[in-house]
Amino acid sequence: MSSDHTIWVAEHFIGGHPALDFSNAVFDRRNPPAHNELFNSARDVGTWLLAAGLAKEDEAGAVAELRDHRFLDEVHEIRESSYELFNAIAESEEPPSQSLGLLFSSAARLLQTRQVGWDGTLLHLSSDQWKNPAAVSAFFAQLSIEAFFTLPRARMHACPRCGWLFVDTSRGGKRRWCNMRICGNREKITRYRSHFAF
Repeated sequence: MSSDHTIWVAEHFIGGHPALDFSNAVFDRRNPPAHNELFNSARDVGTWLLAAGLAKEDEAGAVAELRDHRFLDEVHEIRESSYELFNAIAESEEPPSQSLGLLFSSAARLLQTRQVGWDGTLLHLSSDQWKNPAAVSAFFAQLSIEAFFTLPRARMHACPRCGWLFVDTSRGGKRRWCNMRICGNREKITRYRSHFAF
C-alpha cells in the first residue's frame, strides 16, 4: 500500500462516537505538523468508513473510487465544522451556529433531492448512493448532527495535548487524555524531562 494513504488503526477511533472520530481525522489539533491531514484522498475516506464500521467493504470501495474533485473539499469542510461544533461544547462554549448551519445545509441537499432510508437515527445509503459524492457528504453531516443532539455534553472533552475529542465514559468521569498510551505517556515524559531540566 502506498505511503500516500492513511492506514487506520484502533487509536484513530477513541472518540466514543463516529462523529468525534471523524472530527479527529487529523494528526494533531494543538500543534499541527506540516502534513496534518489524514483524509488525503477519496480512498482514505472510504477506508475510514470501513474501519469505523459505518460502511461494508463494497460500499467503502465505492467511496474510494469517487473522482469528483469537490468531494474531498466537502468532506474536509464538514469535518472542520463538526470539530468546531464539538470543540466548543468540550470547552463549555456556545456552539457556533455557522458550523451547525453548514451541517444542516449539507444534509438537506440530499434530503431535498432524493429518497433516503434510515437506520435508527442515521442515514442509510443504498449501494448506488455510496457512489454519489453528495450522498456521502450528507451522510457525514447527518452523523455529526445526530451526535450534536444525542451525546452527553458534560462528558465531552478535548485532549489537552493533541486536541482530539472524546466522550468520557469512565466511571469516575476523570478521563483526561484521548489515549493514555499516547498523549498521556508523552505528557508524563515531558513533565519528567522538565523536572530534571537545568
